Amino acid sequence: MVGECQGKLHAAWDSCLVVKAVAADVTAAATDLMKSITPAKIGEWTHSDPVVWANESFAIAERAQTKYCVQGGSSCELPDPARVNIYAAYFQANTPIVREQLQKAAVRLAHMLDAALGK
Repeated sequence: MVGECQGKLHAAWDSCLVVKAVAADVTAAATDLMKSITPAKIGEWTHSDPVVWANESFAIAERAQTKYCVQGGSSCELPDPARVNIYAAYFQANTPIVREQLQKAAVRLAHMLDAALGK
């Protein structure tokens, strides 16, 4: 899997990291992700708005371990894609981030659907 993502940082975050974080069995993955969602996390994640969510994602992109962008003063510059190496340690460092983002997305979507459907 690591070889498939070499030099393709966006693809790594769209698919490779997700598959690595939750495996191929979607039902088992959902069950596993739900196990560690606490009521406190649900409260924290649902009492914010989409601007906060976007800023959370941008903060992840800015982290050094993500290598998605390189801080250049006050801006975040995209790295040279030819120099980006996706390796086992990269997956290991970022898998927990992917798992939490999937959990947040599930909780927030459920909350939005409940609100829209009057539940």
